[in-house]
Amino acid sequence: MVISFASNIFYAATILILEKDWVAVLARRDKSRLAGIIATIRRIELITNVLCPLVMAQLMTLPRKDIAAFVIGLWSCLSLFAEYRATRRTCLLAGDVMLKSTKTKAHKKKPLLRKLCKSCFAIYEGWRIFGKSRVCTAGLAVAFLEATVLIFSGVTNSYAVQQGFSSTTVALLAGGDALTGILGTFVFPVLRRRLSLERIGLTAMVFHFLCGSVCVSSNWLPGSPFDPWFLLRPSGSNPSSTLQFSTTPASILDFAVNSSTFRTSESFASTNFPPVAVARDWTSLIVFSAGLTVGRFAFWMIDLTGSQILLESVREEQRGTICAVHYALKKLLNRSKYVMALGLAWPQTFGFLIIASQLFSLVGYAFFVVYCRKNYALKRQSIFRSSISKLNQKGVDQ
Repeated sequence: MVISFASNIFYAATILILEKDWVAVLARRDKSRLAGIIATIRRIELITNVLCPLVMAQLMTLPRKDIAAFVIGLWSCLSLFAEYRATRRTCLLAGDVMLKSTKTKAHKKKPLLRKLCKSCFAIYEGWRIFGKSRVCTAGLAVAFLEATVLIFSGVTNSYAVQQGFSSTTVALLAGGDALTGILGTFVFPVLRRRLSLERIGLTAMVFHFLCGSVCVSSNWLPGSPFDPWFLLRPSGSNPSSTLQFSTTPASILDFAVNSSTFRTSESFASTNFPPVAVARDWTSLIVFSAGLTVGRFAFWMIDLTGSQILLESVREEQRGTICAVHYALKKLLNRSKYVMALGLAWPQTFGFLIIASQLFSLVGYAFFVVYCRKNYALKRQSIFRSSISKLNQKGVDQ
């Protein structure tokens, strides 16, 4: 557990250094180039998310598990050297970053006690800087979109399997989810050359809202187990209009925790879960899956827009602090969906999670609109001041 905890910390540090600091330096203040670099990094990540489950599935089919473990360990060691080589090359290309770090080391050494006291207030100081920055509302907009079950992850996968989808179908849908995101990474740089970030973000949010509304509407389509009054009814008194589960309905979290993400239908049949009826009408689940898959295209467009806003608008000395706080905020809201699932862990209440995800998205949209209004006002003030200065300069010349 300690090793895993340390690994996650160093992974987060690597993400912040490479994607949030060095990328901005390598772009050399070229907005189009920055958009291309950010989109490429996200594209590689999504392609990896598609390929890794396929490779792991093939390894798990080997007759001996120790062979699979050896292959995974060997790949981890080889990828370590490849990652180090790529990071070193990036570090050499980002000469400005190295120069900045050299200047930082040239400062006077501070006493150890003073450093410890300063580190105690580092978290508060980081959040304070983030709250006062002009990109705060844009960062909050992207972060609130992370609090969603409208993604094929553990909870949503378990719900789909409980409702009758096979593990193969869920795996294909998860692959389609990633493919739509990859498509978004190709479209974003093209739009960035023609449109402003505000227009791209607002357009993507409208599209994202429409896809989320489709997912919400699936709660009332044929085959949906959604029951708004389920928690108020005594156990075992489910109405005939919904799916008939056992007197102690199987929890979605039981599937998410006690099983792997994708399992065959035979392995589910061999478990000791209470019997759960399979939906004969898949209209609701199909509509939900379609809205979710298409909506991920807009989600990644919004994510790329938010990343570029942070890298373009933040000063170099504050970039690391603001991006670190934003990363932590995204992770915090991303984990909130599991907290919601703890209290709504039945198929009949999964609809509440869908509605909550849409409400979180609406809050994110509102924050982005506030950012656009403030940014527009600042641009108008800048244009007005430049016009006044030009008029004054002409008067002096005359």
